[in-house]
Amino acid sequence: MNSRIYQRYLETSVYTYVGIYKEFISSLPDDIPSIGMLICDQITHPSMYFTEPSPYLEDTYFGKFASYPKHRFKNEDELYITAVSMIAGILRLDEAGFTKNRDVTKRITVSCRQASVLFSAILKAKGIPCRSRAGFMDFGDAGDSYMEHWVNEYWDFNENRWVLVDADGYYEYEKRFGYSQFDLPRRKFVTASEAWIGLRKNTLNKKLDVFAPTLLEGVCEYLFMDFHALMNNEIFYSYQPLYLRGGLHTLSESELQELDRLAELLSEPDENMEQLENLWTTNEKFSVLTNNTQNIYHDAFG
Repeated sequence: MNSRIYQRYLETSVYTYVGIYKEFISSLPDDIPSIGMLICDQITHPSMYFTEPSPYLEDTYFGKFASYPKHRFKNEDELYITAVSMIAGILRLDEAGFTKNRDVTKRITVSCRQASVLFSAILKAKGIPCRSRAGFMDFGDAGDSYMEHWVNEYWDFNENRWVLVDADGYYEYEKRFGYSQFDLPRRKFVTASEAWIGLRKNTLNKKLDVFAPTLLEGVCEYLFMDFHALMNNEIFYSYQPLYLRGGLHTLSESELQELDRLAELLSEPDENMEQLENLWTTNEKFSVLTNNTQNIYHDAFG
């Protein structure tokens, strides 16, 4: 691969810049599984507080959820949008640093996009090309259903490939699938572009679960989150193009075909990087965003 492709993912955004924490990041382990496991140990997922408590999860990972301070939000995504804010929040709760098996009362409660941003930020700071990706994950192993999810890809110089990572998972502890969450099979993740193209052509044979009025609307949100993430701009869930605020039903067929073209380019982002970058710099519709707080479907489960 052209080195310019992976070199661009050493660049940081407002979300992945670690600033004054660069020295702290250098003190963390350098191997990918250890970094990923440490991230898992600093966070809980908001869905944990909206489902029946699991004795297994409480005993194995987090400690008792009932001990979580009642005055704290059970979803802190909007508090911790950037890597700097997440690191600061983690250290505020326990100045000992990124500690193993941290109790639930000392963790920040954020969802998959935040975990992905934090993982990308740490690897970039360590000189490892990394990018966040938004799409749909098979949390089982049978391919029965794919849920909205953010993951990561980092560049492995030894194997000359992008490695798929789920920094928000906890199944590394269980070994139930026979592979690592820090080197996932590609079949586990449906990209937003694959989902969009499949829905538009009626060829998608996978069940997707989305928090949106329609399936295509939900996939469209992830299409733009993935596009922005690939442009090193890992936007928050509620940030969407202004021109889409009225919904997909307001678009003309030519505008839908524009989205088809975007999806086609995103299906092979490395091969199509020059065209994607051109869209990024010239098509204001795709880059001018609004914080559409009327359409947040990810508060509990994103």
